[in-house]
Amino acid sequence: MVFVPEGGDKPVELDVYNFKGPGVALAMYNVDESIRAFAQSSMSLAFSKKWPLYLSTKNTILKKYDGRFKDIFQEVYEQNWKDKFEENSIWYEHRLIDDMVAYAVKSEGGYVWACKNYDGDVQSDLLAQGAIYVESFLSSVI
Repeated sequence: MVFVPEGGDKPVELDVYNFKGPGVALAMYNVDESIRAFAQSSMSLAFSKKWPLYLSTKNTILKKYDGRFKDIFQEVYEQNWKDKFEENSIWYEHRLIDDMVAYAVKSEGGYVWACKNYDGDVQSDLLAQGAIYVESFLSSVI
């Protein structure tokens, strides 16, 4: 895959996979500004409800993509929300999506769950079936 930046900067080539036959690949992107706005909105909602906030990712597999969400959420929390959350006995925590789903199924709710787009779609289906009741804050970032 080749990224050609505007302004004449040098293109960046990334090896996605060395296919030996037919297959499929996927590319995803997001911009820091959008991730930061998602983090800010999620934390604002959690603070207004006085509920803890959980961000779920699969950063063990999507190390750079989900890792960026995790890093920016942590940065926004530390810079803007940590003191306010602690004063109200609430917290922000990152969890792997696998762990968070298990927690949600057992939980009685009372928290805000920040889901990335695909995860949010899947979890909203679970909510619609009445399998869990939780206030999820679903990302609309792509």
